[in-house]
Amino acid sequence: MSQSHPLRTFPATRAEALVCLEEFLPRAADYAERRNFVEPGHANVSRLSPATRTRLLLERAVSAAARARHGADAVAKFEDEVWWRLYWKGWLELRPGVWHAYRTDLASLNRTPNERALAVAAGESGVEIMDHFARELLETGYLHNHARMWWASYWIHVERLPWQLGADFFLRHLLDGDAASNTLSWRWVTGLHTPGKSYLVRRSNLERYVHPDLLASFRGGLERLENPLAVDLRYEAPPRPHFPEPDPFPSDSVAGGRCGLWLHDEDLLAEDSPLAPLRPLAVMAFAPESLWEMERYSPEKRDFLRRALADGASRAGEYFQCPSGVLAVNDLETGMANWAVENRLETVIGLRPFTGLLADRLPAITAALADRGIRLVLIQRPEDVAAMSGATAGFFKFREKTASLRQG
Repeated sequence: MSQSHPLRTFPATRAEALVCLEEFLPRAADYAERRNFVEPGHANVSRLSPATRTRLLLERAVSAAARARHGADAVAKFEDEVWWRLYWKGWLELRPGVWHAYRTDLASLNRTPNERALAVAAGESGVEIMDHFARELLETGYLHNHARMWWASYWIHVERLPWQLGADFFLRHLLDGDAASNTLSWRWVTGLHTPGKSYLVRRSNLERYVHPDLLASFRGGLERLENPLAVDLRYEAPPRPHFPEPDPFPSDSVAGGRCGLWLHDEDLLAEDSPLAPLRPLAVMAFAPESLWEMERYSPEKRDFLRRALADGASRAGEYFQCPSGVLAVNDLETGMANWAVENRLETVIGLRPFTGLLADRLPAITAALADRGIRLVLIQRPEDVAAMSGATAGFFKFREKTASLRQG
């Protein structure tokens, strides 16, 4: 049995994100009670995650808006979910070897096609509700968080498929997918993130939280979810966190020289960042088409990222009062270097990407610019540095250490 999914739009511009936030705020106080229920349209959750993933909205701004409407206690659970993403980013930033190990494993797995993995990812597993969720992700670029957990657990603990292939499938399609939250969430479901803990999908849990009309349409195969057994993978303690030195703000001679601003899809709010005092000669966002192609990003995710990049570039150009735009490039480092040369730049300045696909390109970008006598300077947001330093252990300790950041 199949059912089409209405294509929903998710905020790909700051203006759209602000409207989406305003529409959700009246329901923010009900989030703790209703967040686990998976219903058509997903009205119980904010659907702001693509906007916070690209920094069209900052976590502190979302927290401040919810607190202003309802008070801190009433929206505590909603705030937790907003800040989980930054916790994951900080955790991985302190342990980048976990990301590199995942990428090595994925490359090895991809050398031999896994036919069962391809079928399950296509929504052809035979467990109808899981196939519905797979098709929803394929068609919309989104899944409710509870459905993500169920589907990942089904992939790992019922189908017994490699978690790395499932994580890659999510990252290629999720509009809000980023390296840290995606990789570490899959590791948590598998049982690799927290010793002695994995997440098992259960039929009873779906019957409690999936809307009855939805589950009634997709009941085939539910018996496979009666008594799942966790895969037996040996837990390995992650490496001790390594604290990199924070990036210093560029000197006046650098910032005041012939500098250009690099925008990327991990942070598109340059006008509300440490870069705001700069006076760049030009702003450019780059759409790395060959990277997206190599990583097999879905057309929906690529379109979303292009829209977000265009919005960030437009706002930055207006704020900094200089030429701006989006440049589609096959080779990111060559495209950036050519742009810098054409604008006779001495320095390219940007917000530092977190550990992930874009950060993996930084050595090549730095070298390409240096070959042309151009310096790359990357800056971190102070709240990101503070959050990173608090992500040494579990989320709840992180929450305590970063409580002041939530106040906006």
